[in-house]
Amino acid sequence: EPDAAGTRTGDGVERPAGGAPEPASPPDDEAGDSGLRYEVVTVLTRDDRGENIKMPSALFYDRGNDELYMINGVNNRIVVYGPDFFPENSLGAGRGVDSPLDGVIAPDGSLYITQAGTTASQPRLSVLNRAFFPQRQLPMTAVPDGDGFIPQKIALAPDGAIYITGLNARKVLRLNADFSFRDWITVSVDRRGGYVYADTEGEAAKNALIRDVQVDLQGNVYLLSEETSKVYIFNRRGHFLFSFGTKGGSEGKMSRPRALAVDEKRRCFFVVDYMRHTVLIFDFTGAFRYEFGGRGWGAEWFNYPVDITLGRDGQVIVADFFNQRCQVFDVVWPERFPERPDDLWGKDLE
Repeated sequence: EPDAAGTRTGDGVERPAGGAPEPASPPDDEAGDSGLRYEVVTVLTRDDRGENIKMPSALFYDRGNDELYMINGVNNRIVVYGPDFFPENSLGAGRGVDSPLDGVIAPDGSLYITQAGTTASQPRLSVLNRAFFPQRQLPMTAVPDGDGFIPQKIALAPDGAIYITGLNARKVLRLNADFSFRDWITVSVDRRGGYVYADTEGEAAKNALIRDVQVDLQGNVYLLSEETSKVYIFNRRGHFLFSFGTKGGSEGKMSRPRALAVDEKRRCFFVVDYMRHTVLIFDFTGAFRYEFGGRGWGAEWFNYPVDITLGRDGQVIVADFFNQRCQVFDVVWPERFPERPDDLWGKDLE
């Protein structure tokens, strides 16, 4: 169904108006979970002190050292798991970590942590060095128009830019590598969640709530909205490429997507859905391919999952919030997904 902002397809893919024909949906024998195989590698239920994990709220991975970082939501500590997923260490108030919401490992090995703040501290971006000693802080009050902005998810771009979403915020903060302010990013959408260009006339629009942000090795930026159940993709110059995702409660649709992981090797996106208790897999055309999970308490089931990341060898790691654990999966499927098509991703950015 076309609109002023672009063109939508039956599988939820939206591209700029005037683009090439829409990508075909996968054949019926490749849709759903018919070719998907997944199994639990391990289940993480304990921290480095031997205590039970309680409400794991965020995950991020250090591929250089093959370490998983998990934020234990109840005690506001970051637990570090080694290559064998054994809990090695944890970070808390003694390292200046009192209210972590997310983190990312910088190319130099330093640790960037978004923090919500407490009665004694401000919402801020914190940096720890490789030895986990505090190096610097950027309070949000030091950012233009940053009052009331609580930093949540964080991603680093190849050029050093820092992208930070806000808790219940309709704007994304972008900083330069030196922490200087660059700009605020917004995603203008129509009532159906379709992207609206700034020069579109006569279109009632609002800025979407953005829940998660990811940046790939080419500098493409992915903004996930739990509100619209869509992922909006922009190239490294900030030009809108396309969006995908359809709101709903049935297979292949997203009810309340919370987090996104980009798998460049397997040419796909993993999206974790909080309300449907599933992990959905989309290829690089935005077509739905598979999903797994469902609500339950045993292995391979979820109870309101909230975050997802990928291990060094492609393991899919899910923060299973109300099951008080993180599950690590091996996930495979038979076919090779297509490369990024030029009609969606663009041939030349220069």
